[in-house]
Amino acid sequence: MSAKTSNSNSNAMLNKTESLFEYLKEDFFPKHGTKVIIILFLVVTAVFAIIRQMGAAAEKETAMAEELGKGLDYMYMGKGDSALMAFENAIQGGNLNGLPLAKAALLAGNLYLQNENLDSAEILYKLTISNASKVEIISSAAEHGLAVVAMERQNYSEAISLLNEFVNKYGKRTGDLAKRYTKNEPVDKIPTVPDALWKLTLCYLETGDQEKAKQTAQKLLKIYGDSQKAADASKLLATLTEK
Repeated sequence: MSAKTSNSNSNAMLNKTESLFEYLKEDFFPKHGTKVIIILFLVVTAVFAIIRQMGAAAEKETAMAEELGKGLDYMYMGKGDSALMAFENAIQGGNLNGLPLAKAALLAGNLYLQNENLDSAEILYKLTISNASKVEIISSAAEHGLAVVAMERQNYSEAISLLNEFVNKYGKRTGDLAKRYTKNEPVDKIPTVPDALWKLTLCYLETGDQEKAKQTAQKLLKIYGDSQKAADASKLLATLTEK
């Protein structure tokens, strides 16, 4: 490209730019200027509102995390009573909602269960489930807790119902070793299914149904033979066989 051609192109672009400014100045803004200003104002207002909302949400998240953090700090220090008080204050203060509320309720429920306050534990586990949304690791822990509450009350029929529901809902493994070795066997998202099966076995024993206890222990041993509860199931089966 020659210098003359380059200068011509530059002049043409300059002329187009000048023509555009003349159009905006003489024609567009006199006709549409007010509308443009209003639209720009609305856009800027919306942007600031979104930024403000995001900031408020971030502040709320931080505040909720701090509320939970107080109780967790006490737990790490081994101060269960102080942790329980912190969680209760956070729950009753009304500053928590959704998943943070579910977490606080679950932790407080576990502490109440340890203290054998079954009524409070049950209330908090139900509160956990209603606020855990689709976060199964949280809701499943509360469902497991409700089953333990039923066992502690010696309401074994209710515990059996809750534990069967738990195992059917979260137990995805099949016990097919060939598929397991080729990594084609379904995987449990919730790690407490073997424990639920073991508790179910014990509940059947408490009701005098040794056959179902035996079947459940066999299922535990077959599907979750690599779990810590498998050894317990194996010992129980040996005892039942001797009888």
